[in-house]
Amino acid sequence: MQRPSPAHRRNTQRRRTRRRTTVPVAVAATAAIALTACGPAADGPAAGEGVERSDAERTVVAVADAPASADAVRATEELGLLALRAAEDPEENALVSPASLSFALALLAEGAGGDTAAALDEALGASGADRTAAYNALQGALAEHDGDPAVAQDDELPEDPVLHLANQAVLDDELEVDPDYLDRIATAFDAGVQRTDLGSDSGKRVLDAWVNQHTGGLIEKSAIEPDLDLRMVLQNAVLLAARWETPFAEHSIADKDFTGPSGTEPTEMLQAAERFAYAESAGWAAVRLPYVDAFHADILLPPVGTDPADVTPEALTALTTALDAEKPRLVDLAMPSLELEPPMLDLAPALEEAGLGGLYGTPDLSGITPNGGLQVSQAMQQAYLSMDQAGTVAAAVTEIALKESAVPADPEVTMHVDRPYLLRIAHTETGLPLFLAAVRSPQH
Repeated sequence: MQRPSPAHRRNTQRRRTRRRTTVPVAVAATAAIALTACGPAADGPAAGEGVERSDAERTVVAVADAPASADAVRATEELGLLALRAAEDPEENALVSPASLSFALALLAEGAGGDTAAALDEALGASGADRTAAYNALQGALAEHDGDPAVAQDDELPEDPVLHLANQAVLDDELEVDPDYLDRIATAFDAGVQRTDLGSDSGKRVLDAWVNQHTGGLIEKSAIEPDLDLRMVLQNAVLLAARWETPFAEHSIADKDFTGPSGTEPTEMLQAAERFAYAESAGWAAVRLPYVDAFHADILLPPVGTDPADVTPEALTALTTALDAEKPRLVDLAMPSLELEPPMLDLAPALEEAGLGGLYGTPDLSGITPNGGLQVSQAMQQAYLSMDQAGTVAAAVTEIALKESAVPADPEVTMHVDRPYLLRIAHTETGLPLFLAAVRSPQH
């Protein structure tokens, strides 16, 4: 039996540790979960209490019947790059989920009107019913690979990829919500609904439990802070667990130099001489690593001295389009193993750059509540990614909190990833980017 690599042992121990400290949460079909991660507390809600359900059934739109899907994918990529650049320290690793961010904003857009709706439509790449259909279809395409998020705690990756995506709206006890809004997010996004006191610890436990459940325990708690003025929190979670189509051999793992912001140091590298799609554009080199089905990871190496997060949307599109067209060729590949868990990300700068700064002022969210007067007070994303010789486990949660506003042969090519690079994980059929990472110090 081959001896596991250090990275595999670290990642396995991490998953085992999380499994010991994570308590399962019961799931209610298409709607909501039990309200605490550790069972009913004496001063908290009982399981199932506060759950609301829309009578509207989920209606899935096919990608072929949603012509704006490609525009939604493009917009999601651009939102992801804005979020990647919003990380606090440009010398540290950064990890975001473009898909999680765009789906959370799509939930919000269902209740927007006027200039607010126009700004969200611009950021999301499509307008009105076309926008709803596009994100509905993208979620439907991903749902073909849905599974139990608890696979994130298993010692072995699943035989077939699991992509779990979930949406929820958590309503404060004092919010009078428009039932048509709940119908829209249930029909288009299968969003469950819970009602609780968002200004209390019990409300925080509701948010925490959902995050823990739908990320398989990889992200344990919500990033939203309780506030007496909070009236709604929109939550989206994305989890991926997938094996490489061609796993890296245990004996091919070795230390090689990686030069990051703090200098050059030995770094554990995954090595392979295999057939992969490879492309070059504007000084960048790119290789595509397929998972066993439906998903792939692009490793994008910039010119020396270029920060990976500085890639433009046009340059990124050129690289991924070139990879789409390339046939596999023999590549001598060396790339770092990874475990990324950056600090929670405040999305406010990215939303401002996307033209959505008005969400924090006096936005028109009259489609959510007839009383109006809601504004975004917190918009946060948390993410985790582990990549080793077997495959990848990654999870992200985006949360948007609304409060009452004060105012209503020899290898043909060689690619050694020995400096900061960009990692992009996407759904192969639609091209929807699920995760983007600027990897600057792989094992830090």
